[in-house]
Amino acid sequence: MKGDVSLESYGFQVLSHETGVSNFTSLDAVEAYKRETEQLLTEALGATLVKCSDLRLRKNIIFHRTEFDLNDPLHTEGPAQGAHNDITIDSGPQVIDRYLSQPERDAFLRPGYRVRIINTWRSLLPVLEDQPLALCDGRSVGETDLMPTDRLVPDRVGEVYYLKYNPNHQWYWLSRQKSSEPYAFVMYDTKAGTHARFCPHVSFKNPLAGTEVPPRESVETMSVVITEE
Repeated sequence: MKGDVSLESYGFQVLSHETGVSNFTSLDAVEAYKRETEQLLTEALGATLVKCSDLRLRKNIIFHRTEFDLNDPLHTEGPAQGAHNDITIDSGPQVIDRYLSQPERDAFLRPGYRVRIINTWRSLLPVLEDQPLALCDGRSVGETDLMPTDRLVPDRVGEVYYLKYNPNHQWYWLSRQKSSEPYAFVMYDTKAGTHARFCPHVSFKNPLAGTEVPPRESVETMSVVITEE
């Protein structure tokens, strides 16, 4: 992936960044990674404000458990199933309102500012081969390809898009993705236009991976990113 592959054009891009967080065994590590993500997106996008509101850990193993807490910052899940985009045109404003303070809403939810919800996705292995993430060029997705679906969590009902099949979809992935090559991709954008405003994505079984590669481990964040228009 080279050339003009960017959030603005494709809806995603590959960043170059070494994380200073070596493991996620404590709440301090989670908070440190969130602050690190805010700094990364501020520098990469020239943002006025970045608020990292959510972090998810994933590992491609079978979990033997009967109870878990989705609100536990150290909770680890398996890879998400099905091509999807985590935010919809209707749920985007709700997410932004939830994570911005009232003074921030007063200052930035007005003409002159662009608000995006951006996901970062990083391998926690030095090199990832098992169950990598594929990203769809947002410009190849038609409006009727995105199917709103309820997302039930303990304290509220959210909404995500699942992606209907369309042979026009253009998919990309980074072979042998390094930990220092995190993705950034857009899940919602207040700016109207023909640019990529959503980036459907999905993990998949890599036919090029060897039989002895370690199971995929990854960390992803969700951030509200505000830039001047």
